Amino acid sequence: MAERETFLRLLLQHETEVRAFVGSLVRDRHVREDVFQEVALALWAQFERYDVRRSFGAWARGIAANKILQRRHQDRRFPVTLSDTAVLSVLAAFDRTEEGNASSRLEALRECLQKVPEPARQLLALRYERGLPCAEIARQTRRTLDAVYQALSRLRSALEECIRRRLAAGGA
Repeated sequence: MAERETFLRLLLQHETEVRAFVGSLVRDRHVREDVFQEVALALWAQFERYDVRRSFGAWARGIAANKILQRRHQDRRFPVTLSDTAVLSVLAAFDRTEEGNASSRLEALRECLQKVPEPARQLLALRYERGLPCAEIARQTRRTLDAVYQALSRLRSALEECIRRRLAAGGA
């Protein structure tokens, strides 16, 4: 259950950028939608292989590029006229843009984390540094599972809001 929720959260978080990547290469909107659906299915099928230390967006775009190249080689009528090298160059450009945004977000996250009280930081460390499932965190911290879910949800929301404010202010 948690894996499915994590996948859906990540897919929804990165859906716009994956669609933008596909749209930058596939002009026909019906084909573009078909490709995105294929990518989403492939992401779900391969999610167990996703390395959480890597950007989900970069991983998803890589799979999208592979799907586009695969479809292009299988169907000569597929509406992508760019060479394989050009498709991979577009992928690299998206990745470079994300890296620049990621470094600003990472710095903002570091600053926002400094404001989080120590008990909440420990909860975040158990979940995201040690990778413990919420049930184990509940057991270790003697909280209910629901309390752990709620606390993590509030922390993520507060951190996201803090990051947005810092980035909007131009000071990461």
